[in-house]
Amino acid sequence: MNRLSAVAKKEFLEIIRNPIGLILIILAPIFLFFLFAYGMPLDVKNIPMAVLDEDRSPESRSFVDSLKNSKTFDVRSYISDFDEIDQIIRKGDIRLCVVIPNKFSENIKRSRPQNIPAFIDATYTNRATIIGGYIEMAVSSFNDEILKNYFNKKYGLSHGEVMPVQIFTSPWFNPTFISEYFIVPGVIAIILIFLPPILASISLVKEKETGSILNMYCSPVTKTEYILGKAIPYITFTYINFFLYLFFTITVFKVPMNGSFLLLSLTTLIYVFSVIGIGFFIGTLVNSQIAAIMVVSVTTLTPSFMYSGFMNPLICLSDDAKYMAYMLPATYYIDFIRKLMLKGVGLNYLIADFLGLVFFAFILFLLSILIFKKKLN
Repeated sequence: MNRLSAVAKKEFLEIIRNPIGLILIILAPIFLFFLFAYGMPLDVKNIPMAVLDEDRSPESRSFVDSLKNSKTFDVRSYISDFDEIDQIIRKGDIRLCVVIPNKFSENIKRSRPQNIPAFIDATYTNRATIIGGYIEMAVSSFNDEILKNYFNKKYGLSHGEVMPVQIFTSPWFNPTFISEYFIVPGVIAIILIFLPPILASISLVKEKETGSILNMYCSPVTKTEYILGKAIPYITFTYINFFLYLFFTITVFKVPMNGSFLLLSLTTLIYVFSVIGIGFFIGTLVNSQIAAIMVVSVTTLTPSFMYSGFMNPLICLSDDAKYMAYMLPATYYIDFIRKLMLKGVGLNYLIADFLGLVFFAFILFLLSILIFKKKLN
């Protein structure tokens, strides 16, 4: 324990005495957390749109009002000619243009089907898909009002009564469909698995490059004491950062904390061991800082974005992609933190994720210690 604490103390002092290292390990992750948390939400709000109203009737104005009142669309211009549509969408100021054709009002009154063209800027495909869904929802709401008025007149229902058949949806855990509830807990996992492993691997590889690791070779410090001693400062700083992320998640982004804080803290500590273990495992394999940065970035950030369930549920992945997902600690932690914070479930529902993180933490440090050689190659 004396030797291990000596290695840890030395690593703490090196971090504290290096201003750039201190910024990278404390301030940079916080900056990235807010960068991702504010930049990743999936909500599309205030969609800039234009309207070509060829009917100019009370019904067409009512339809446009229904779009405005949805608070999703921002009607910025009314155009008078069909040829203007191409120009304004090419310019990029408008993402959607809705055309209300002639006889719109007449067709509604006579119960004739009415097609309304909606031209969407699909340069950003994901956003275009979301906009298409929003405009369909707005039209569906307008249709409901028409049907409600029809049934009221046909069956003599009072103004407060509703249509004969309705569907009642009850969304659980996120009833207001706030995307931050889904995204921000995942951001915690992504930030923890990106910068900390890079800094941990650099700390080991830097001693190889400068030759200062020779002092350890000549000392009675064992491989286990050396790896664990160097890991303790990075585990400590990363764990402290987690509590800052959690504080911002709850206070700034208003994500509810419905589960056990103690269970989340314990599991996060295991996850931190896992991500630092990734850094030291890669640090034992490479001999340059540039290589360490490249390998850690490629093996942590990119796969975690694409396969961990951060953006899309695992159930949507192909079978081959799922195999990749289950090889990532972030997959288990993202599933764990979302279920705990939003659903408030206990360990009995999260035992698979918990044991997966324990396995990664153990195996990564074990491999790092076994591969690391206390001798010159």
